[in-house]
Amino acid sequence: MKADRPTLTELARSIDSGDPGVLATAPSSRAVDFFLASKLGESGANHLREWVRTGKTSTLRANALAVLSKMSMREDIELIVDCLETDEKVRFLSLASEVSKLLQHDWEMSKAVAKDPTIAPNPRKLAKALTKETLLDSDAESRWCGAYLLRGLVPVLGR
Repeated sequence: MKADRPTLTELARSIDSGDPGVLATAPSSRAVDFFLASKLGESGANHLREWVRTGKTSTLRANALAVLSKMSMREDIELIVDCLETDEKVRFLSLASEVSKLLQHDWEMSKAVAKDPTIAPNPRKLAKALTKETLLDSDAESRWCGAYLLRGLVPVLGR
């Protein structure tokens, strides 16, 4: 999802009032996640927390988790990690997004690597990028995904 500033500002207002808008149906971009994270109030954050737990679509749950993670609030880390560990669909979308962000692979390749990191075209390059992600002070989603994918790369890194 990409949109101009007025459209994103309207989306932030919508989220603050309890309507997820396009977050329910379209994958968001990292830039959109950071924009929304900077604009949402406490009401919006509370809606995101609820959607992470009970959102009707995996797209809504994954988008809500991504925005919440970019808000970098310590009290949300447990919710973010719990969702990634228990919601298989959100975990898959988050892992594929992480691969896509780091290596600029197309979506099909990113999904394949999310399922099996050992097939990554350049596993050392991916491991180096993931190591940086695991050391971020903010963004619990990227830290968790980085560690998860690194573990999956272990079998091919020694070759």
